[in-house]
Amino acid sequence: MKTSRIVVLPALAAASLLALTGCFQLPPVGGNPGGSGETTAPSTDGGDTGSGDTGGDVDLAGTSWSGTDAAGNAMDLVLEEDGTVLLNNWNDENWDEPTDTWEVSGGEFTMFISGIREIQSLEYTGPAAEGEMQLTGVDGNGDQGYDLTLTQGG
Repeated sequence: MKTSRIVVLPALAAASLLALTGCFQLPPVGGNPGGSGETTAPSTDGGDTGSGDTGGDVDLAGTSWSGTDAAGNAMDLVLEEDGTVLLNNWNDENWDEPTDTWEVSGGEFTMFISGIREIQSLEYTGPAAEGEMQLTGVDGNGDQGYDLTLTQGG
């Protein structure tokens, strides 16, 4: 009897720990607003960043931004020169995925953030600007309600 208790208790503790650990892990990246299970992100070339004849696009490469969307997601980020987004802070967590991208094309800014638990991803779009941008946000399930104001240099 005592031998089985010695074996069973650690096994139960290990199973409980595994179950709790699973609650904190991020799900695999996947899903898009169309719900096909495939993640589609903007290109990672940085898009048009204001050089050449881009039709007046704003050069946002290397700029820092901060804001909180309508769903309460607070973020501090850098729009990297290579078209990726460096999230220095996402809801008080260090959050940076290599598939987080941004681009400016035709005066329109698009930022894609992936690997976000239940909602899987967020895509923010709106007019590109320096200083402040008003963006519309949609999650990976196609749900709206993530509108975002980003302030430069914050």
